[in-house]
Amino acid sequence: MTPREACPQCGSLWFKRNGHVHTGKQNHRGQRCGRAFVLHPENHVRTEEQRSLIERWLGERISLRGICRAVGVGLQWLLPCIVERFRAAPAHLNVEPPSSTPAVILQRLEAELDELWSFVGKKANQH
Repeated sequence: MTPREACPQCGSLWFKRNGHVHTGKQNHRGQRCGRAFVLHPENHVRTEEQRSLIERWLGERISLRGICRAVGVGLQWLLPCIVERFRAAPAHLNVEPPSSTPAVILQRLEAELDELWSFVGKKANQH
């Protein structure tokens, strides 16, 4: 990616350093709008092939951390991707409720309990 020369929100050339982001890169803040940004971002574009591979592995019930290691993505990227896939899925998922209600047979269960008694010889011997 090419480095930014101005604030991505307002286009101002007036910005100052503002600490570091969690990856260790220098963070900047625009003087006019106050937006925080990195001058040299590393935005990795995920291909549709990687996304379909992730979707297939989710169907196979592979762990999320395992998918992250195999595809080379972070968990912070994977979780919103999963949410996006679930929102795109149809609400009914081709599941139809049974047409007739089956007869439910309830049986009466009986249980007998004995009382539990304990003998305490002295008050100092609490149970």
